[in-house]
Amino acid sequence: MNDLAQRRTYAVLALLLGLPTLAVGGTLSVLAVIVYFSRNSYMGTTESLTLLALGLSGILGLLGWLWLSGVYLRHGRAGLRRSSPLGWIGIACGVIGALIVLVLVMRLVLQDGWALLGYLIAGPPLLIPSAQLAWMRWSGAPRG
Repeated sequence: MNDLAQRRTYAVLALLLGLPTLAVGGTLSVLAVIVYFSRNSYMGTTESLTLLALGLSGILGLLGWLWLSGVYLRHGRAGLRRSSPLGWIGIACGVIGALIVLVLVMRLVLQDGWALLGYLIAGPPLLIPSAQLAWMRWSGAPRG
């Protein structure tokens, strides 16, 4: 698959998985940070710091993904290879946060039922396009 076809495929994947995750995950991440700073007295120290860490990791992950997606769609693999490490650090933070959300939701689904599966839209779907960006960055030259 040539570079233009890969970019188009990535754009469709990013729209299908990225927009809902950006809306829901971004909203929940910003709300988590706002709750930490405005309602911190209602929670214990561990809960409030966990909420802040998850919120910040979500925001950093979304910003890193948006940045690197734009770089890839404009400049292709060469742009990803030349991009600064800040976007990749943001994606790494987001991946950690998304994996934590995935584990927590799966654990709570086993205890409380299937209603909590809706929270899986809050980050884990971006693991797929983020992995694709990383694969395109660190893999060899495209074939065909």
